[in-house]
Amino acid sequence: MNLKNKETQLFETLNKLDSIADLIKNSKEESSYLKKISSQLEKEKEELHQKSINLEQEKNSIINELKIFEQKLNSEGLSNQELLNKIDLIEKENKIIKDELFKMETELEESRYKITETENINKNLTEEVNSAQSELKSTKEQLEQILKNKKMFVKKIDELSQETDAMLGEFDKW
Repeated sequence: MNLKNKETQLFETLNKLDSIADLIKNSKEESSYLKKISSQLEKEKEELHQKSINLEQEKNSIINELKIFEQKLNSEGLSNQELLNKIDLIEKENKIIKDELFKMETELEESRYKITETENINKNLTEEVNSAQSELKSTKEQLEQILKNKKMFVKKIDELSQETDAMLGEFDKW
């Protein structure tokens, strides 16, 4: 009966090992997915950074155009109305650039938040994987000890069986 209990415990332990192995596999898949998302967020961050640089260059270009325009104005003597129209146009363009820059900064901040969140999730998953691996190792060691004990038990039974057979053989001789 004790051997039967040991076998039942052995099968339960094997089932637990299978479950732990499935957990590890699933956590590795999730970790891979999170790394992919992190990579995509990093790419978006770079794109936003490049857009920001482009807008800054456009801003500098507009400022240079304004300086050139101011020089022309001073040299050509444009009318006040033309000057006011050009100033309005430049202010509208400047407002559009500021709005786009604000939007890009907001997107960049969201990307940073997503990256931080992804890193935290990845860290938690790594800890879970490490914990599961430790449990798996411990369970494996227990299973190996149980198997070792079972082998010793079977060996002892075989030895006792052989001794019994030998005694019965001698008993029959008497």
